[in-house]
Amino acid sequence: MTPASLLLAARIAAILTLAFVGVLFVSAGLLVQEARGLDVHGIGAIAIHVSSGLLAALLTVRAWRTGSGRTAAGVAIVLFGATFAQAALGDYLTLALHVVGALVVTVLATGLAVWAFTSPNRTAAATQ
Repeated sequence: MTPASLLLAARIAAILTLAFVGVLFVSAGLLVQEARGLDVHGIGAIAIHVSSGLLAALLTVRAWRTGSGRTAAGVAIVLFGATFAQAALGDYLTLALHVVGALVVTVLATGLAVWAFTSPNRTAAATQ
């Protein structure tokens, strides 16, 4: 894959990751308010593991090939790990930590999406 195609794929993975964050927020609200939506929350958790792992892999390969974007690749790896920490904390007794972790995942995922879609150099690379 070319750097441009890696970036395009990373952009798609970043958007999917944000979409799954949204699904997780909605299903978490259903869990807290109405005690339903656990299946959707579980599926969303699996989906965010997959999409954030794909994002981390794509950005890591892109950084290795181009020598740029190492910070974004590192952040994506942290995000991928954070999704598993979230899963481990997803119990009633650790709910307060789970909420804080959700905010961390949201900030990391949003930051990576912004990074992927901004900067003239990344925009130019995506069109080549």
